[in-house]
Amino acid sequence: MSSSRKTSILKLNMWQGSDVPEMLDFNADNVILDNSIGLHIRNREMHITAEERNGWNNPYGIITYAGDGLATRNITLSLDFTPKWGIIFGADKTPAVTDFDNTSNYNYFAIVSNRGSMQGASLNGKTLTVSSSPVAVLGNEHRNMNEAGVNYVCIFFA
Repeated sequence: MSSSRKTSILKLNMWQGSDVPEMLDFNADNVILDNSIGLHIRNREMHITAEERNGWNNPYGIITYAGDGLATRNITLSLDFTPKWGIIFGADKTPAVTDFDNTSNYNYFAIVSNRGSMQGASLNGKTLTVSSSPVAVLGNEHRNMNEAGVNYVCIFFA
């Protein structure tokens, strides 16, 4: 005789003292459990991949570099992940400095991503490219993401 009661969700056997458990009942319960738990474990919408978990465990990384004054410079990022985007700024600079006497604007701030970036910096996988322009590049704008003697901080996000 099967059990006289069943659980409310999975309908597993719940025996009472007068019930006589049979091997068939245990096997049927095991199939129900295996199917239900198996579907749950394989559900990609409910569970995260190892790559996603690593991204959450390493949500950001910080690097610094000293500007060397080169017009263009590639920096290989020593991060445990490939960043999707980041923020770069001169450590002791405001995001932009305006020289009213010379009608020039010097930028020390950029946002970069693998899909597009602000002028003066770009991101391609784990390679950050920064540039500086001693002469104005656009109107009166100077890109100063690699100015000699300036320390830069980069915060990258997975």
